[in-house]
Amino acid sequence: MPAFFEPDGVQAADPVAAVIRCIEDGSRALLFDRGALPAAFFDLSTGVAGEVAQKLVNYHIRMAAVVPDPSVHSPRFREFAGEANRGARLRFFPTRAEAVAWLEAGARAV
Repeated sequence: MPAFFEPDGVQAADPVAAVIRCIEDGSRALLFDRGALPAAFFDLSTGVAGEVAQKLVNYHIRMAAVVPDPSVHSPRFREFAGEANRGARLRFFPTRAEAVAWLEAGARAV
């Protein structure tokens, strides 16, 4: 069962804390809609995205992030997203439906 984190309109969720929550709850999937990710996630110099990616690998959790327009982010982030999309733990999708389908497909494969 994926853990779904929705933007609450007040503040973005902490993606590292969300991964830790998945570990504690025994969940193997995590979904972030674009508005739920903090700006620090998209600024690779903060290390947030890298820390999340490493935890996903270490704890065998899959994360899908809905990012409709990656071109609004830095070239470094676009490179990171492109590389992530070739892997099995973290992927970026233009729509929520595509993100959910990928998470569900992974859950059926386990």
